Amino acid sequence: MTLKKERWIAGFVGAAAGALVVGGVWFGTYAAHGGGSVVAMVGNTPITRQELAQQSEAYAGSAMLEELIANALIEQAAAEQHVTATNAEINQQLTAIELQNGITSAAQLNSLLAQNHMTKAQLLSQIRDNILAAKLAEARVRVTDKQIASYYKQNVSMFTVPETRKIAVIAVKTKADAEKALAEIRSGTPFASVAKSMSTDTATRAKGGLLGTFSLAELKAEQPSIASAAFALKAGAVSEPIKVQGGYELVQCQAITPQHVQPLSAVRSQIIEAIKQQNAESETKLVAELAKSADIRILDPSYQAVLTAIKNPTST
Repeated sequence: MTLKKERWIAGFVGAAAGALVVGGVWFGTYAAHGGGSVVAMVGNTPITRQELAQQSEAYAGSAMLEELIANALIEQAAAEQHVTATNAEINQQLTAIELQNGITSAAQLNSLLAQNHMTKAQLLSQIRDNILAAKLAEARVRVTDKQIASYYKQNVSMFTVPETRKIAVIAVKTKADAEKALAEIRSGTPFASVAKSMSTDTATRAKGGLLGTFSLAELKAEQPSIASAAFALKAGAVSEPIKVQGGYELVQCQAITPQHVQPLSAVRSQIIEAIKQQNAESETKLVAELAKSADIRILDPSYQAVLTAIKNPTST
């Protein structure tokens, strides 16, 4: 199995490319362990680490060298420009990879890493380099006020906050109890007082029945049985008894915040970041630009073509 994520370290870039780059990891891993030990036997024929390393380098050496040079260029440029990747950002990306690949435990991640001949440290290092590359590319994008205004106008729905309501509930076992609670409220006893004395919902009782503030979609997801009634109430109103699983509830709409559009000033930084992400050059192009002004010397003649490939990418 190969992890599904664009340009991660060896083995994380799709089946074919993964096999190619994994060869480079094999080369580095097995060469480090010494070339003379035997890794397999076919009858009486031994296969040594040295043989495996030589074949791996022949198969994927150029690809791995290109990857290592790219990483070095990114790390050097990030250091010069004081660009960093925080642990929180790295962990966020790791979590995304785990979700994308159905990984739910450290054991599963370690197993998949082992299948791809990787360590977790290598994966985290590549994640870090990817974050640095993205930040470097985005830093090159210049965003104008005109672009910001245009983006805001074209994506106004993104900045529209739906109506929300502050909801409180009183949960009881029977309809008779619900009607008794409602009668007390209508006689002037505060909803919160009745909730504290009668509600069976331990999560909200101590808070005077306060459930929270929700949009209609959020309340439907959390409490579908009361959502429609809650959003039909006027501010301050209390519903009739509502049949729910395990009993009945009274719902109070304590406050209503109408739907509104966030002002441009409140979302300006968010828009700038979105525009930068949309217009940032690809990592391949970024590395090509960095390579053109860097001091890169290929000392092994058999790898001379690698530098040309880095500076003149055929795809993005």
